[in-house]
Amino acid sequence: MDSVKGGFDIEVRTDSRYVVRVREDMADFAATAALAAGRNVVVVSDDVVDALYGDAVAAQFVGKSVLRVVVPHGEAHKAPAEYVSILNRLAEAGFTREDTVVALGGGVVGDLAGFAAATYMRGVRLIAVPTSLLAMVDSSVGGKTAINIDYGKNLCGAFYQPAEVYINTGFLSTLPPREMLCGWGEIIKYAFIDHTIGMTDLEGDVTPLLIAKCVQCKADVVSADEREGGLRKVLNLGHTVGHAIERLSEFSLSHGECVVKGLAAVLAMSRLYYGLSDETYRRALAVLSVKGHDLSNPYAPMEIIAQLVNDKKSGEKGVDMVLIDNDLCARIVRLTYADIGSLLL
Repeated sequence: MDSVKGGFDIEVRTDSRYVVRVREDMADFAATAALAAGRNVVVVSDDVVDALYGDAVAAQFVGKSVLRVVVPHGEAHKAPAEYVSILNRLAEAGFTREDTVVALGGGVVGDLAGFAAATYMRGVRLIAVPTSLLAMVDSSVGGKTAINIDYGKNLCGAFYQPAEVYINTGFLSTLPPREMLCGWGEIIKYAFIDHTIGMTDLEGDVTPLLIAKCVQCKADVVSADEREGGLRKVLNLGHTVGHAIERLSEFSLSHGECVVKGLAAVLAMSRLYYGLSDETYRRALAVLSVKGHDLSNPYAPMEIIAQLVNDKKSGEKGVDMVLIDNDLCARIVRLTYADIGSLLL
């Protein structure tokens, strides 16, 4: 992580290396805009973000023909129909393999636009401009793109790295409180993976440094395991159960809210699996509770397990779960469905 004027630069060392730039405004966005290849740029956004920032971001691509594609906001629209609609718009406008897709928005837009970029003509350049806290600290980094299908979340997707990620923390000024809380869910997850993120960070406000710490943690993991063959699974902490809760709620609960509920379930499972002491359990619970998230899970264990069968981390004999050990560190553990049933109380 390099400290630069106005923010931080973090390099992600995958097969195609790129930089995540964390800034407090759009003052030097021109350098990012210059990475746009070809004559055409499409800025994909949702209806809320486009109304706020579409004009300002589109204007940065000087000398390019800019197409704006706007999708409805919400997880329910991270779906095949919206994905195909984006591809059709690109084809209709005559986009070629030399052109560029810009993902302007939160996690839903990032996944949709990223998957479109990965698959249109077998791959075009992608620039990510996350606008939500969750997308800034997590989903915009690492190259995971996907859409949901009837049988599960993110079951159709691809690993596809962007040319650059540009994070402008100024976007957070228009983010609703519930969406800020959603992003804090992912930050809390990172506190169990990277212990340089401590209670002082969690008790304070969002800062460029805190975002950069989260991004650096994810960059380190992704650089070591780009395609989730092993280590990268640790980033799924809270997500396996969280995704199940998210689907069972029919996406009425946000992703970040469900991640924290998933973390609470994992903590209870870890207490049994590792025999966590009361003191260790209280310390972990204090981390989960620091921002006032609702930790309750309204669904029965068998409802959760039924959802895990279609989780992308599942196999014939069980699921790769990430638990929390006695040192409050995330650990990847292979559990059978019977194991999960006995631990999910």
